[in-house]
Amino acid sequence: MPHVLRQSLPLRKVLLVASETVILSIVIFAGLSASLWGNDPIAMDLIWHDGLSPLDARWRCLLSSITVALLTQVAISFNELYDFRVSASRFDRASRFIGSAGTGIAMSLAAVVATNLWGLERIFEFPGLALSKTVVLLTFSLLVGFVILFAWRLLFHWIMRQANFNDRILVLGIGESARDLVREIAGRGKTGHEVVGVVELPNTGEDQRSTNVGSFSAEPLQEKASKVRLFQVDEQGELKETDSSQTLPEVVARLEADSIAVALTDSRGKMPVRELLAIKLAGVIIEESQALFERVTGKIPIGAMRPSYLIFNKGFTTNPTANLGKRILDIILALAVFSVSWWMMLLTALAVRLNSRGPVLFRQERCGHHGRPFTLLKFRSMTADAEATSGPVWAQSNDPRITSVGSFIRKTRLDELPQVFNVLLGDMSMIGPRPERPHFVESLSQEIPYFNQRHIVKPGLTGWAQINYPYGNTVEDSKHKLQFDLFYIKHQSFLFDLSILFSTIKTVVLRKGT
Repeated sequence: MPHVLRQSLPLRKVLLVASETVILSIVIFAGLSASLWGNDPIAMDLIWHDGLSPLDARWRCLLSSITVALLTQVAISFNELYDFRVSASRFDRASRFIGSAGTGIAMSLAAVVATNLWGLERIFEFPGLALSKTVVLLTFSLLVGFVILFAWRLLFHWIMRQANFNDRILVLGIGESARDLVREIAGRGKTGHEVVGVVELPNTGEDQRSTNVGSFSAEPLQEKASKVRLFQVDEQGELKETDSSQTLPEVVARLEADSIAVALTDSRGKMPVRELLAIKLAGVIIEESQALFERVTGKIPIGAMRPSYLIFNKGFTTNPTANLGKRILDIILALAVFSVSWWMMLLTALAVRLNSRGPVLFRQERCGHHGRPFTLLKFRSMTADAEATSGPVWAQSNDPRITSVGSFIRKTRLDELPQVFNVLLGDMSMIGPRPERPHFVESLSQEIPYFNQRHIVKPGLTGWAQINYPYGNTVEDSKHKLQFDLFYIKHQSFLFDLSILFSTIKTVVLRKGT
């Protein structure tokens, strides 16, 4: 790996930073040098007044464009968009790009105006343009540049996955949380991550967290470091021991690990604080395995479902302003859906009426915000009184209770359209965890820890779990969906909601699910 200021710098980060410097510089240069390539009399008069030839003016414009690009990239860096853990995440990238664009444009304009007022215009010099026109063109160019950068990020991460420029991960620990992480990464193909090894630490019987921190250095003392057991991951995601003759720093160096995911079930007497700090000071990223698990899978790991995680982690909070904005968005989207689908509702209602006896609408009690019950509306897709003898049960694959019309409207999601009225009434949101029946909530909350946490937000017509997990009718399915629901609750935002909405539209168009 390349090194900058004695810190290891992954090649893909070098490529990303360099490529974006080039892209931004070209866009800014194209926008602010356009007048220098034609016969604009005002521009020519200004550069001749400054004693410059057209070629000299273009060179100065190019140098200033590069300077502005680098300044703008400082804003991008402040928003952690050169951290691949953030940049590769579809959840964080969009919102952080918007923040970077605002900050980058403000910083660049402030720098250009300030240097002109202080007589330092040579730092940001765009010959042939008055200051007012420079501000306008620079703003427009940067806006275009950020749009191009966002598209480039999508392409860049795809190229990195194809070229196998993966983040090389060494997992610390061999417990269930470590194995879950390994299986998820191995089973998801090209995620941009590669587990290069799994390490089991010896139990020294001493709590190394009490080590004298004043003795830490970037070069760990090898004679004090314990040997570790190294496991490789086979194609099935299973662990096979390969070595037990090296220390942790030696394993990290030999495998050229970019990051270490700490997945120790019980760190007492095992946490190699001295070695980990030395490794971190050498430029290797160290993080909890749960954070990596979230980024890779888009769900909260089962092992993280404990009070300390829910209390101390960022997220899992709401605020009145965000709730108001979400409510306004719900009303707008619900009215928009109704305005374009009312005729489909009429045709669906007619088809249900003609296909089988019984009411057109199916009304069922569900648990809503904070567990409050409400009546959910759907077009009836099953025979009337389908649960008269069985009581509350989940629908099954090829359920005989589903009518011929019901099968079609379930696959196309037309049966869900009446829920726009639940949204307008305030019982539901457009985006959120799907509402469950009180009977199932009671039983699932006894079998699945923190199941009721999904009720801290309004249930949704569609949600993160719905677009990532197929229809489920078991306790295990509900556990997996809860992981996605908690992830949504933790990271909910306006842009995340829009992403789920677009994914739902794609799902409906492709007719996935039931």
